[in-house]
Amino acid sequence: MALSKRPAGGFSLIEVLVSIVVLSLGLLGMVGMLLTSVRSTSESASFTEAVNLVRELSEKARINKNVAPRNATTNPYLVDLGSTDALPGQGDTCVGIDAACDEASLAAWDMEQWLSRARRALPQAHVVVCFDDAVVSDESHDFRYVWNCSGQGRNLVVKLGWVPRIGSEDEMAQREPRIVMQLIPGHDYGDTESDGGSS
Repeated sequence: MALSKRPAGGFSLIEVLVSIVVLSLGLLGMVGMLLTSVRSTSESASFTEAVNLVRELSEKARINKNVAPRNATTNPYLVDLGSTDALPGQGDTCVGIDAACDEASLAAWDMEQWLSRARRALPQAHVVVCFDDAVVSDESHDFRYVWNCSGQGRNLVVKLGWVPRIGSEDEMAQREPRIVMQLIPGHDYGDTESDGGSS
């Protein structure tokens, strides 16, 4: 039986290296897609938590309708709290059968508890609750939410922002609020006369 004179077939070193490079690119693409998915899931969870927090604050404000609609400096619902600011002083403890809280104390206690939960749920949360009839800026016809408040009118709104897990705190100054929602609609809930103060 005659032996074949053909050279043995196989992979050259260059073919192996090209295969490794192609496989590595594919794996890097998969890792990138996985990271994007994780970030999207995290942001979705943060957004859902923020909407639930705003809905809860709206219910608290509507229940305490003798305090929340007042456009006054003494209104405990009016806050502008950055991520590093100290929480406002807690009102009387309004828990238990023997708790003796008036409406203003209940509002102060509600806000302290709510702001504490917002800070735990959202990374570096920034919260503004104010009276504002112009929640968007129309400069250059580029309608965007703004942090500043007009301090006018009867629309009590909450503006809520946070730094995404992929962002930095320095970006917050340039970021617009991520959620702007009305807490109390613009109609009369009773005596809502302003004392000239606003948040």
